[in-house]
Amino acid sequence: METAATDQGLRFRLLGPLAGWAGGQRLELGRRQQQAFLAMLAAAPGRVLTAAQLGDGIFDGDNPPGNPRSVLATHAYRLRRELRNHALGHLLVTVDGGYRLDVPAEALDSVAFDRLVARAGEALAGGEPAGEALAGGEPAGGGRDGGGRAGARDLLARALALYEGEPLAGLPGRHAEELRRHLGERRIDALETKLGLDVELGSGPSCLVELDQAVFAHPFRERFRALLMLEYHLSGRPEEARAVYEDARRLYLDEGLTCAELDALHRRIRRADPTLATAARPAPETRPSGPAPTPVPEQLPAGIPDFTGRQADVARLRAALSDPEPGAVVISAINGLGGVGKTGLAVHVGHALRARFPDGRLHVDLRGAEAVPLDPAEALAGFLTALGVADRDIPADLAERAALYRTAVTGRRLLILLDNAAGPEQVAPLLPGSRTCAVLVTSRAWLSTLPGARHLPLDAMTADEALDLLAAIVGRPRIEAEPEAAATIVTACGRLPLAVRVAGSRLAADPGQPLAELAASLADERTRLGELATEQASVEPVLALSYARLTAEQARALRLLALPDAPDLRSADAAALLDRDPAETRDLLEALVDLNLLQSPAADRYGFHDLLRVFARQRSAHQDTPSSVTAAFARLLGFCVAGARNAERTAHRDRAPESPTGPRFSSIEEASAWMRDRTALHRAVVHRACEDGGLPLADTVDLLDTMSSILFGRGYVTTVADLAGRVAAAASARGERDAEALARSVRGGMLWHANSYPQAGRELRACLALCDGDDRLPLRADTLKLLGANARALRDHRAAVACLEEAAAIFRRLADESAEGLVLGELAFNQAQLGLLSEARATAERCAGLTGRHLSISESVGRYYLARVLHLCGDLDPALAQAQYVLERFRAFGMLAFEAATGSLIARIHLSAGRARPAVRAAEESLPQARQVGALLEGTLLRTLGEALTRLHHPDRARISLQQALTHFRHLELTADATEIEHLLREIPQ
Repeated sequence: METAATDQGLRFRLLGPLAGWAGGQRLELGRRQQQAFLAMLAAAPGRVLTAAQLGDGIFDGDNPPGNPRSVLATHAYRLRRELRNHALGHLLVTVDGGYRLDVPAEALDSVAFDRLVARAGEALAGGEPAGEALAGGEPAGGGRDGGGRAGARDLLARALALYEGEPLAGLPGRHAEELRRHLGERRIDALETKLGLDVELGSGPSCLVELDQAVFAHPFRERFRALLMLEYHLSGRPEEARAVYEDARRLYLDEGLTCAELDALHRRIRRADPTLATAARPAPETRPSGPAPTPVPEQLPAGIPDFTGRQADVARLRAALSDPEPGAVVISAINGLGGVGKTGLAVHVGHALRARFPDGRLHVDLRGAEAVPLDPAEALAGFLTALGVADRDIPADLAERAALYRTAVTGRRLLILLDNAAGPEQVAPLLPGSRTCAVLVTSRAWLSTLPGARHLPLDAMTADEALDLLAAIVGRPRIEAEPEAAATIVTACGRLPLAVRVAGSRLAADPGQPLAELAASLADERTRLGELATEQASVEPVLALSYARLTAEQARALRLLALPDAPDLRSADAAALLDRDPAETRDLLEALVDLNLLQSPAADRYGFHDLLRVFARQRSAHQDTPSSVTAAFARLLGFCVAGARNAERTAHRDRAPESPTGPRFSSIEEASAWMRDRTALHRAVVHRACEDGGLPLADTVDLLDTMSSILFGRGYVTTVADLAGRVAAAASARGERDAEALARSVRGGMLWHANSYPQAGRELRACLALCDGDDRLPLRADTLKLLGANARALRDHRAAVACLEEAAAIFRRLADESAEGLVLGELAFNQAQLGLLSEARATAERCAGLTGRHLSISESVGRYYLARVLHLCGDLDPALAQAQYVLERFRAFGMLAFEAATGSLIARIHLSAGRARPAVRAAEESLPQARQVGALLEGTLLRTLGEALTRLHHPDRARISLQQALTHFRHLELTADATEIEHLLREIPQ
């Protein structure tokens, strides 16, 4: 192959995926955007490109980076470092903020291509342009110097051989896209000239193969079709020449295009124009005359008698394959996990469309899931035999077989089912060129690079479809007799059709077996795959076929990613778990998605089908050492803790340094959203830490502590409380006193948020007993603060004041102003409840001062405390202003509990001001949030609503609200509150 090279041994490939070599060693060019940066410089060797030009060429115009110059400098630094490894660092030069790549033109394959094409042009300059015979005139070889033309053809062949795929394949940016288009057009022009010379000079079967491939790749390039038509004519194959013309004419007319060149050539062929002959060509072989046999192959496997569900998918495929006048070959590619029913669906649709394809239906199992997939040449031999081609006429060469196959199916209405494909490269030679044919492809992988394909990803069945399938196998009466067991079975099967069929077959073989018995046997994840097996079918071997084709790195990733008991992971989580670079991790994840071994329901989310997760975990148990699994979870735990600390730091404007290993957040809303999004993963990591003695409980409870500082909704509160209880028990068993103390404090705080005040008090007092010594002072202060809030909820305001004053003193001693401020806010409320209004106001204002130095959650909470105290002091307008401000902040932060509490406070302020209607409106707006938070807050709001409705003379509605409030307070055993509600109910007019 022709190569571009320099004295330094440096060369770059632009005519294919970007690559570079120095002294025979391949350069590491980095990620795609960095490669696009290099490609732009390499395409302009020796020229300075400004930062603006480079940015416009490689960055996404709709989503540019925040600091483009910094990104460009990073790309330049990394590329210069790689060049420096080969003593070539001086070639990448920074000039006035721009960059220049000092490489000679000879280092680029695109330049080598241009020079070879120019030499070919010079060789042709003395003779008639290649392929001129197509337009009329003298015979192409008539007395001219054939040697120069043959030399030009060889030069063009050498130039075209430089292309190793799509130029700059996969590189982003406007420059790469435009250069790709330009280089692609240059190649097509050169190919057209070269093929014209092939036809003129005669190149045998290889010319037909190349022309057929060119027509298939460029269906609207008329010259390629004209050359193919002429080559068939000059080879003594008039039927094929006519078929090319008729197929092209239909296509062009359907698209509203003319085909003047083809029409003119067709007329000349019909009148046997002698000038079409060429003296340089050998005479064609004679072919026996007589009609060729036209067999009608029917190779589809038998359909599934009890095919169930998939109605939308069936309709979509039938519509795609039933177009009476398609503009091109219809290719429908069904992809999905092994056992999901791809072949069954394809065969079902194929049988349903028999009338649409009267010339036959071809089928081949390409064995794509096996270690050695079927050779496409072997598949083509089978198709050609089925189409009536004699064995002796089937070429040995794959490309020649593909060309003969396309010729054989031209004009015929055939359905071709390519089942179980390994990849696009296996499928491509089996695609017909005639639009009268249609293709169904099934594969476990996404065939994303298959040109013109319409993709149908097939997922597990819906629950109803899976139950219908089970009923079709075992009988509807058994399903109706045990509906819950039936639902459990299909859920355990992951609604995978193969698994449901296996389970159904077991039940059908034993009519007396209760469905509940099989459901119970499938409940244990460790033995589930073993239960989903019969003599005829089994789930595990089907999954194992896909697993066996993975690289070692992909297989390791699949095993480890399955271990966290979370619905999905993000790429950053996976990178920590796998201990891989983020870019490498994304490539791994996307490769597994393409193979349908991972699901990606949304951007940057990756999860498992249930049975595949079970399979991967079993493989991990056999292949991964316990220490490697512990190390993986330790990395994941460390990442979660680092992210949670950074989220807490952002949310509360903590001055502590950011953790370099965790994600960073630009706003409180982003930090809060990250914590909510990661709750399921954090829960899975905490469970694992409690079970695995190799994981540190100190980090685990630290994660819970940060969760408790940001997540306040009822669901989050219950989750964190339960997790903290587990950690406390594990820490106690391991003798980790510090971890146990913090876990009990976190649990106590969450139980308080859940209105479980007696339980909260017990946990907090147990924590306090563990908080001895100066090193535990911060935790002691936090626990005292929570005990004070608990006492306040129980209306023991004097006990609350005692706890809170001690907590505030400790935080003051520790110089933690934000924490001291929050304690003072709680203290001020209790002082006001005791009638110490001037003291309460001063304390609340100090709270707002200490917490209000930065926009943060703490600042909003401090102002909420101030609003409560101002309300109790009778300063209603300032109280309302503060409350309305923080309501919007809590809503933006996603802090449902504080949002609902602030709404309740606003309603109460309106009621205190004699504004009953605004009070009703505010209470009703906040009730949905309060119901999600807890019974105490809901009861408080219902009380305010009932009092406001009473003032508006709506006794029936008021009574309903107050009775609901009474129910909540009695349930919470808040006797004083219940007594006050009973009094309010008695005052409502009858």
